[in-house]
Amino acid sequence: MSATKFKINADFIAYECITVNELEPLLEKSYKTEGGLFALCSKGSLKTIINHTQYRIRANEMIAIPPECFIQLQATSDDVKIHAVMFSQRLIQNAGMGKNMMDKFHVIGKHYVFSLSEVAFPLCMEMFAFLSHLYNEVGEKLSEAVLQSFLSLMLQGVSELCPEQAKLKETPGSRHFHQYQIFVRMVHEEYAHEHQVVYYAKKMNMQPSALCRLVKKESGHTAMEIINKMLIMDAKTQLRTENAPVKDIALSLGFNNAAFFNKFFKRHTGVTPQMFRNSVR
Repeated sequence: MSATKFKINADFIAYECITVNELEPLLEKSYKTEGGLFALCSKGSLKTIINHTQYRIRANEMIAIPPECFIQLQATSDDVKIHAVMFSQRLIQNAGMGKNMMDKFHVIGKHYVFSLSEVAFPLCMEMFAFLSHLYNEVGEKLSEAVLQSFLSLMLQGVSELCPEQAKLKETPGSRHFHQYQIFVRMVHEEYAHEHQVVYYAKKMNMQPSALCRLVKKESGHTAMEIINKMLIMDAKTQLRTENAPVKDIALSLGFNNAAFFNKFFKRHTGVTPQMFRNSVR
């Protein structure tokens, strides 16, 4: 992918008490996650975009973000305190139960943000503090089996501690959500060279109209909106963080004609790519 990648340089990383000073360098930059991220807000608030949707995360709320997601931190309060635990995509996939874990991540990922009860919040704080201490003391020496156990515990904990808020209980209609998950995963993998709904519908053995109805029902967005938002998010990231000519960015996103890319970008943002680049530098 051409978007800036939020890399995890170890199978397991845990940070305790991240403040505004550590978060400021990440502001207004879009990242594609290359691992699973859990974060707990213990004080203050932050505003972020996760896969096309804006969220405001406040104290006593947890974030769970699967791999292959696009995130953008937009703003934080001066008193914000965040605790974070990250697991690499390699660790998730090497578990032998990778598909099960990824499916669970994507069920949780329909919500991303979870409000914790007065009972659940201190329990989560203890878990994050324990994992941070463990990481600082023996993080690199932990076996893969132990790390996979921690990952499984985190996933299970989110679903069990917050069932009423997250609404994670499977329903007879969950097959449609599973199909929506497949569509979103495919778009994340192929949006840079496949822009048409008909392509994804064909790969899913569906009629384009049926896929459009399903995506609209599950997400509130049209299938085309999801594809276009991915393209715009990636384009903004490249324009903000790279010095490549606009025509090269257009090619990296599957636009053979730079003029068409300029029109596409302006239609969705109100400004040309060059105007956007000038405004953020």
